[in-house]
Amino acid sequence: MEDELSRTLRYALEFYLSRLGIIVVFSIPFVLAFLIPALVPAPTYLAIGGVFLRTGSIPELSAMDIAFTALAYVIAVFLIADTIVNINIVVRSKRTLTSIGYEVAKALGTYGTRIFYIYTMVLLLLFIAQLVTYDNPFQSWIYPIFTLLLTSLLFFVPPAVVIDNSDTPTAIRRSVGMAIKNPHFVLLWTVLALAGISVAKLLGDLIFPNPFSGYFVLLVNSLILLPFLTVLQTQMYMEKYPLAR
Repeated sequence: MEDELSRTLRYALEFYLSRLGIIVVFSIPFVLAFLIPALVPAPTYLAIGGVFLRTGSIPELSAMDIAFTALAYVIAVFLIADTIVNINIVVRSKRTLTSIGYEVAKALGTYGTRIFYIYTMVLLLLFIAQLVTYDNPFQSWIYPIFTLLLTSLLFFVPPAVVIDNSDTPTAIRRSVGMAIKNPHFVLLWTVLALAGISVAKLLGDLIFPNPFSGYFVLLVNSLILLPFLTVLQTQMYMEKYPLAR
């Protein structure tokens, strides 16, 4: 298992560095996706490189605020889905030798839409879980456990859609099967993500005062960390194919 993890990490790092320029360019929408919710008139806050909504403040929002917030999150989720698809296409292009520009243009209405649907479903389920457990004394345990289980099982949805051209139900099924069979991949990815965000947060606090440190972390997360983690996620998924090793 150690050899498999180290090999996957090495392949992902080598590919990421070899395609760094185009991956960073394709990752620019990540920045917009995280900034859009922060700019709407809603109780959002910037933390660990992302934008989050204060659930307890929702009753104070007007109907117009809720509409703007929902629209902002829809646009952000679509940008995130499309960016993840584009990075996956860059990874896939190494195997298929197809034109990246052609694949990106073709993927917007297929792969991007499928991932957008799934991610929207995930956000709605998490939002419902927050509301259901609101004021519950065990929310601090129930909600994180539910979030961990849901995101872990759907962890491999993007590569399942792009690499295997899976439809939405098939992508979910393949992701669940892959996650159950390879929990060590999900664990490694999570540890690296937490470590990367922690380092970025430490550097941001050392170099910039608040609130600029938060935006520094957002930029590092959007242009460096998330793109690499997306490449790593795809490489982990492709480990199921012997020829990809």
